Amino acid sequence: MAVGILLGGAGLALMATLVSVDGGYLAILPGMLAMGLGMGLTQTPSTEAITSALPRERQGVASALNDVTREFGTALGVALLGAVLTAGYRNAISPRLTTVPGDAADAAREGIANAIATADDAGAQAPALVRAAQESFVDGWQQAMWAGVGVMTVLLGYVLARGPHRTRPTTPATAPESTRDVTAG
Repeated sequence: MAVGILLGGAGLALMATLVSVDGGYLAILPGMLAMGLGMGLTQTPSTEAITSALPRERQGVASALNDVTREFGTALGVALLGAVLTAGYRNAISPRLTTVPGDAADAAREGIANAIATADDAGAQAPALVRAAQESFVDGWQQAMWAGVGVMTVLLGYVLARGPHRTRPTTPATAPESTRDVTAG
C-alpha cells in the first residue's frame, strides 16, 4: 500500500513540475500515469484490509462502507484541491492584468473561463489577457498539486506507522501456547 501512496504522491509532484501553458496534456501525462498506477496499487489492498477486518457475514457492510468512504474522500479531495487551485489563480492573476482594460480585468479575476469569454472585449490586449489567465491557472494548478503531495506525504507517514502490516503465519511450534491445538498428539 505504501508503494501506491508513494507513486500517487510522485504523480502529483510530476504534474506540478511538468505543467506549463504550452505543454498541453502530454506535459502532465507522466504524472497521471504514476498517479493511476499508485491508485491501483493502493485501492485493492485497502479494500482487502477493510473487508477482512470483519467476519465473513459482515463483509458486505464493510464493502459498502469502503465504497462510501472512497466516494466521499474523492469528492472532498477534488473540492479542497479545487479551492486551492482557485485561490492560487486569483492570487496570481491581478499582477498580470496591468495592461488589460478594467471590465475585462475584473471578469478575469473571477476565473479562467470568464477571462477567456471576455477576451474579445479586451481589444488589442486580448492575447495578454488570455496569456495572463493561462499562466495564473498553471500557478494555481501547481499549488493544488503540491498541496496534494503534502496530503500524500502525511498519508504515507500514517500508513508506514499504523497501516496494515504483513504478518507471518504462525506454525504450531512458534504459536503462542493459547493457540496450539491441544488435541494434537
